[in-house]
Formats: sequence, C-alpha cells, structure tokens
Amino acid sequence: MKKIYPLLSLLFIAFTACEDRLEDVRPRTAVSPEVVNSAGDIESLLIGAYDGAQSAGTDTDNIGATLYYLSALTEDLSADNLRFRATFFQHGEIDANAILVSNVLVNRYYIGPYLTISRVNDILTLIEEIEESDFSSANRKNEIIGEVHYIRALSYFRLVSLFGGVPVVTTNTLEAVARDTEDRVWQQIIDDLQVAIENAPDFAPTRNMFVSKDAARALRARVALYREDYALAVTLAEEVISNTAFAIATDSAEWRAIYDAPVSSSEIIFQLVTTITEGQSSHGFFLMDNINPFGTSGRLELPVDESLVDAFEDGDFRAAGSFVPTTFRPGFFQAIKYPGGLNGDDNFIISRISEMYLTSAEAAAKRDDNPAAGIDRLNDVRTNRGLAALPTPADMDLFEDAILQERRVELAFEGFRWADLKRTDRAISVLPNVNDVNQLLYPIPQQARDRNPLLIQNDGY
Repeated sequence: MKKIYPLLSLLFIAFTACEDRLEDVRPRTAVSPEVVNSAGDIESLLIGAYDGAQSAGTDTDNIGATLYYLSALTEDLSADNLRFRATFFQHGEIDANAILVSNVLVNRYYIGPYLTISRVNDILTLIEEIEESDFSSANRKNEIIGEVHYIRALSYFRLVSLFGGVPVVTTNTLEAVARDTEDRVWQQIIDDLQVAIENAPDFAPTRNMFVSKDAARALRARVALYREDYALAVTLAEEVISNTAFAIATDSAEWRAIYDAPVSSSEIIFQLVTTITEGQSSHGFFLMDNINPFGTSGRLELPVDESLVDAFEDGDFRAAGSFVPTTFRPGFFQAIKYPGGLNGDDNFIISRISEMYLTSAEAAAKRDDNPAAGIDRLNDVRTNRGLAALPTPADMDLFEDAILQERRVELAFEGFRWADLKRTDRAISVLPNVNDVNQLLYPIPQQARDRNPLLIQNDGY
C-alpha cells in the first residue's frame, strides 16, 4: 500500500515550541494512517476526525487545539453577549476587539481546524483503496465520505468566519501554501457540504452526535444565509424543518433539556459530544461561577454582558435557562447553558431546529423583500418561548431588528452573535470597541506566519 504521511502542512504547524513534534498529531483513539488496510481501519480514522473537532488536546497528543475550544464563547465575547472579568488577558484582548498576533486563543482557532482537515484529507485519500464490499453495509463507504466532507466543511467554516481567506488544502502537503480568497474558501465549504448531503447517513434521533444528511442541509442553509443566497437558504431550512424527527421545544422544560439532556433532545440536529471521562469541554467552567445551579464549579472568566440580560423580554422562559445572577461574585450574571462546569462534559451544539426556523424566516423575508414572508416562522419561535407573536414589521429594517433580536436571545453562547453583527453590517454601530472594518477579522497568528512566509497578514494587524 502507498504510504501516506498525515503531516500538517507548514501553514498550520504553528503552535508552541513544545508542540512542534509532528509525530504527536494523531487521533488518540484511531489507527495510524500509515497502516490502514481495511474498512475497520477507516472507521477508526473517522473517530479521529470527530475527535479532532471535539477534543481540547491532552498531554498525550500535545495539541491543545480543537475546532470549538472556547470558540463560540470567544465570538460572543467579540460581540456583546459576554464580557471579560478575570485574569486570562487573551480574553481581554478579544473583549476589547484589540487582538494581538501572539494571542494564544487565536493561535488555537487557526491550528485546530487544520488538525481536523488533515485527518479528513487522510481518510479521503485512503478510503479509495478500500473495496466497498469490505464495509459493514453496501453504502457505508459513501456514508463515511459524506461525513468527513461535512467535518472538513465545518472546519473551513470556522476558519473563514474568523480569519477570512485562508489556505484551502484538500491533500496534505509539507509545502507552504498561500492564502486563498474568501470566495474560494466558501466555495470549498459549499462543495464539501454538497457531497455530505448526497452521501452522509440519514438522521437518527439517537445518533445526533454523528453527521447526517440533515446536519449537512442545516449547515448549508446557514452558509446560504450568510452568502445571501436566500432562496436556497429557505429551501434547505424548510427541508430540515419538514423532518418530523425534529421538533421545536414548546415549554421551559423541553427547552432546558436541549442543554441538560442533549442526546435525547428533538431540537438537536448535530452536536459535538464530550463525556465526563474525557472532561475536555471548557465552556461551562469559563462561564459559570464557583457557586452555580449545578454544583459543578467554575471560574466566571466570561460573565454575561448586561445588554444581553436586558435583551430578554418579560415572559421569555429562556432567560431563566440561559443565565442567573451570581452569589459568589455579586453583581455579575453567569451563563448556565453548559452545566458541566469543572466536569468538562458539556456538549457543543452545532445545529438545532430553532436555528432553521429563524434562518427560514430571515431568508424568506429578504428573498421577497417583504417582512410578511418571514414573520410566521419568526413567530413560531417566539410563541414557543412564552412570548406573544409579533405583528408584521412595517419595513425590512424593522424586520431585521426583530430577527437579530430573536437570534440573539435564542442562540446566545452558541457561536452566532459575532457573525450576525458582521454579516448585517451592524458590528461597528452596535459594538463600542469596533470602529474599523479591519477589526471584523482576527489576525493570522504570528507563529503561523513565522512558519509559512506565504501567509499575508489581515489588514490592520
């Protein structure tokens, strides 16, 4: 068999001096790609691809980076849902929207997705050498191809959202690679998601931690909304909504179960799962205080911004399930969507059905340039959250106000607010620390540029 070296290219092998060992870049629970010769080996590598997105890194693999390591929290910190309180100064830079090129968090957000991309690229190369008959079912080979294309699309989605144009690498290489345009990255995401829609497994309620066709449709709908392809966004969102396996939560208990019992929640389309044995999720620990409703401890690094507290309307039961005042540090509010705290076992939700309702609402109104086209889907969310239906706004500006308000309170701490303000051209007018378009992208980490001289820095850094 041809020997494949799953080495990260020079553009993203840039972390710290003690993390330069290429031989450490391996899935902890997977076979090494150099010895792959069966469908079972491919399945093991697939676990490694999921692990690349979910894991925070351990002393064993020495990566310390992942697709979602604090990233959604950081984006809410860049926006106006969270604020900086404690001593981790890298968070302070992000809160001030004055990020240094040496920021260790930004370094992780750059290297983490490429770790996952590297693993996906290995799988896509190696799987071609394995006969379909060797897999557990006639369609399993194609399903895996669909799953890993989604994982790669999600990885590039994280990168382009934070950094703009980045190198697109679909075959692993040791050569330095220059940055591609944002349009090129978005096209790679679209192409990968199309493969996932066509090939990934059908959704199964007990397997919402694995990629499905509906997971791919949901992310593709989000991409279409962000790229202003409103007709396609409506079509895909409605396709997902039509699947009766998904149901919007109708009361406070069902809504809270999205976070307390996510594996069984009919809201969730796809999530990254972390067990208490792994204990690698940091969301709850950074959000919650030492005393919290779940008794799991935390450090309140990132308290809730009071503008978000004020954004919840009277009667909205999401407020009590999203944050509470602190008692250990009076005067602050702590987010409680992630109950694991010090246990480190919080799942991270990538897509859920409520987002699809709000995507359909916004895209339909913008497609038709008519608030009436989207108001029903917007009210489907509101009326299931204890709120009265809104009358149809008088114009599109007022409709966008309403949809962004609803997205803010529904999707708080889930990685949407920063992107929502940027794509609607509101970041500068809403955020006091953003006064220049150059602040809308994070800097390319200096360590990455030291490794790869072809990486041009974003403007303003």
